[in-house]
Amino acid sequence: MSDLFNVPPQVKPNSTKFCRTCLYRQRWECGNSVIQYCSKRKSNRTFNGLLKIKVTNPACSFYEDDVVWVNNEIKRK
Repeated sequence: MSDLFNVPPQVKPNSTKFCRTCLYRQRWECGNSVIQYCSKRKSNRTFNGLLKIKVTNPACSFYEDDVVWVNNEIKRK
């Protein structure tokens, strides 16, 4: 009976890719706030047809890196 609840803890893998560094992320200013959208993923609920995202979301299958290392410095494409 003691083996019933002895389940080893599951560890979630840490994702190294986030929406923050995606090439398809768009920043829109709306009044005093900045709203970010994904230009690859569509939504029927927004006025522009793009999916609203949070930059801390793990990357989706459309992810392409928008940063490049040049002379040990990060540059945006």
